[in-house]
Amino acid sequence: MKKLAHILVLAVFGVACWFLWGILHLAPVVAHGGALPGFTTLCVELRPVLVVLPILAAAYCLGILVLKAERSPSWVPFFATTMSVLVLVTLPTLVAAYLPLVSSINGLASR
Repeated sequence: MKKLAHILVLAVFGVACWFLWGILHLAPVVAHGGALPGFTTLCVELRPVLVVLPILAAAYCLGILVLKAERSPSWVPFFATTMSVLVLVTLPTLVAAYLPLVSSINGLASR
């Protein structure tokens, strides 16, 4: 049961990172070819981190799957760690996606 919980947490974490990667992929599209704010550019350049994080979590899960059932650790610390990392990555991602939208709206309002 612990191994199944680890796999479910990994699946949710992987899908969430994939959605965040997609949000950062769409941020330059919102700018309509204009210059992106500096923070957005930084976050878009750091987009490969959203691929590395689930790979690291999958490596940990693979290690858990190899352990015997009696020795496998609880899934709660893994859940807490992945969700904490997800929150710490989601907040800057949403801000980075919101900044070009605000810039576009300000550009339309000044016309």
